[in-house]
Amino acid sequence: MKPPFISQHTLKPNSLGVGFIILAIAMLLAAINYGNNLIFFISFLLIALMGNSAWQTHRQLKGCDIAVRGIAARYAPRPGSWALKLDSKLQNPAITLRAEGAEPLVLAVSAGKSILVNLPLPALPRGRHRTPTIILSTHYPIGLWTAEKRWNFPNQPQWVYPEPRGDTPLPHTVRPTGKAEPQGGDEHFDHLRAYVAGDNLSRIAFKHLAKTGQLVTQHWENEHRNSGEIRIDFNELSGDLEEKLQQITQWILRLAAKQTPYTLLLPGQAERSGTDATHQKNCLEALASFRAPVSLSNRDNS
Repeated sequence: MKPPFISQHTLKPNSLGVGFIILAIAMLLAAINYGNNLIFFISFLLIALMGNSAWQTHRQLKGCDIAVRGIAARYAPRPGSWALKLDSKLQNPAITLRAEGAEPLVLAVSAGKSILVNLPLPALPRGRHRTPTIILSTHYPIGLWTAEKRWNFPNQPQWVYPEPRGDTPLPHTVRPTGKAEPQGGDEHFDHLRAYVAGDNLSRIAFKHLAKTGQLVTQHWENEHRNSGEIRIDFNELSGDLEEKLQQITQWILRLAAKQTPYTLLLPGQAERSGTDATHQKNCLEALASFRAPVSLSNRDNS
């Protein structure tokens, strides 16, 4: 399990505690004004109770800790969940756990025992989103103070992929007919693709690397025809931006289930080719964070 990155602690009186403090101060002023020993005693008793309550509430939350896993990627517009483990050194029958922006969970924890919780997360649009803050709080044992712990995860994103939708047939694939041979030498390549571990080093486009700093390899059209690989080209689809991304997501899930090799072409980005789960993850993340170039957006709007 991944540990939290930043933790913050706060302790403050709630509305009942503020009323309790005001009552204690009023009684203390009355005792001073009238010299009444009984009111003095009650006032100091209330102040002592308030101080002890603050210490007990802080102690209850200090004994709690969490361990979390990364948030599983999901598809828009579905809500998500976050698996975590809650530990407590003390008995606490009323501790509140929530992700920022989501509904809270009220839990009862036993001393020295761990509980597994699936924390609900709100539905989000496609994209790369900041991981929400986890908030753990309690009023226990008397209910005059609220102790709160916040865990922040600044370097851990949550991914929401486009909704898989669309009934457009897959692009046509030519079945393998023989071994592909580059034609015309290295000077006459058909397209460039982002370097993938295992690519032949002789195919690296060193001129392109020197100009842009991007590591890409040279490939030929007949290689794709002979490999049975499906080429998914964003520019060949009709519809608006979201419809295109949803259809491509649908295709990727279908191809991944059949372990069919495919190449994804997005405007302004290097090609992505492969068949494994890492390739699928990279493609879906590219679709989730894709923003169409301005010229392409204008063309879609027209």
